Amino acid sequence: MATEEDVELTVAGNVLRGRLFLPSEAGPHPLVVLQGGLGGPAESSYGNAAAFTAQGLACLVYDHRATGYSDGEPRQQFDPWQQCRDLRDILTLMILREDIDGDRIGLWGISIGGANAMFVAATDRRIKAVVAIIPPVSGWSARQLQPADTLAELEALIPVDRLKQAQGEPAMTIRLHGEASPGNPVMFSDHEGIEFVEKQIHHLPSFKNAITISTLDRLFEMEVRAYAERIEQPLLMILASKDTVAPVEEAREMFEGVPEPKELIEYPGQHYEILSNHYSEIISRSSTWIAKALSA
Repeated sequence: MATEEDVELTVAGNVLRGRLFLPSEAGPHPLVVLQGGLGGPAESSYGNAAAFTAQGLACLVYDHRATGYSDGEPRQQFDPWQQCRDLRDILTLMILREDIDGDRIGLWGISIGGANAMFVAATDRRIKAVVAIIPPVSGWSARQLQPADTLAELEALIPVDRLKQAQGEPAMTIRLHGEASPGNPVMFSDHEGIEFVEKQIHHLPSFKNAITISTLDRLFEMEVRAYAERIEQPLLMILASKDTVAPVEEAREMFEGVPEPKELIEYPGQHYEILSNHYSEIISRSSTWIAKALSA
């Protein structure tokens, strides 16, 4: 029977907290690190771990800096580049464990977690396989999630927020999911997304429906597609055929630029729609795929 343990990993003075799931067999085990989408706390992925441990893989899930149960300020700031640097440090700490096989490490991520996984794979040769599910590959296109007038309002707040934080005031925030209204912007307002997160995430104690204004600045600067040719590990990319949240055309274009070996799977529908309709199958297929890739 698989076992689990709560872990605390200190990175740059911040304690990042999560859970490590271990197969019942004796180690050392290959390791897969799971990352969820923007705002999804680690405990929203705990239920996925069984599919990976059943394949003989250790599975690590943790909260990024300044989110969930992890340390860090300002709270609710999601910085993809910082998350990727933290992940590389976390891998170093995990390799020091006797029950982890440091020569067989894989990354698995949904949405922004998938983008993070691909970037780290492109920059860290310790990664041996990567799964990216509905990843947004361009921060520039993330601007299109907002109507032009709302985007202008939010971008005007970014330098104001920087100044206020420099003067010791708390970081400004907006809602992550919900119905948008004049003067009350929200990051994601599509009905499928709202329904999915309300069902899967909103009830979790570590979830908070907020992101900092400065998160937007950090999301907009992210360009994972520039690193396509540097991903030399086996890659499985799973896309939604009508995705506009993480534009599918850009993900397809990036996939074409990634060297072999690679595999592309598309499910019909929008970003959150394929998670609502095909989540169990996606977990099963991707956990089997990465176990095979790490055993090669």
